[in-house]
Amino acid sequence: DRPHAFVLGATYSSIPMKILVVDDHVLIREALRGLFRELKPDAIVLEAANAAQAMALLTEQPDIALILLDLSLPDRDGLGLLAELRALHPGISVVVLSGFADRANVMRALDQGALGFIPKSAGREVMTSALSLVFSGGVYIPPEILGSKSPTGTKPQLPPSDLGLTGR
Repeated sequence: DRPHAFVLGATYSSIPMKILVVDDHVLIREALRGLFRELKPDAIVLEAANAAQAMALLTEQPDIALILLDLSLPDRDGLGLLAELRALHPGISVVVLSGFADRANVMRALDQGALGFIPKSAGREVMTSALSLVFSGGVYIPPEILGSKSPTGTKPQLPPSDLGLTGR
């Protein structure tokens, strides 16, 4: 960790963004660290292998701006942790990164306040695009969750209200 230097007239963007990756798989954490080097080269990436480590890091470093959260953690249910994070740290953005990308989990994560849901099966390009969208203030929802193929081969459009979103 580096001490922050505050300079008169400096903007918020000059302060390095702190990102916490919460996942029990070291390879996932390493891959995300590399991805963040491309997207946010000056970001400080912190890692936690379980919920207890994540909560301890949040206590030590309350200026974390983004959490990437796996739903399958060894010591706690990820959706329960997401609810607690939203209650205790409402100013921190949380994006779920999970291998369980079924509609029910995506909807539950969004209902709990996640700003996105990225399937672990997504390729590097999708992850990059999804994280860029979240960094610019958007919400990422996997396209396959927005509808499924009908017998005619067309995708039915779900109303945004079914996803907890407004028409806008």
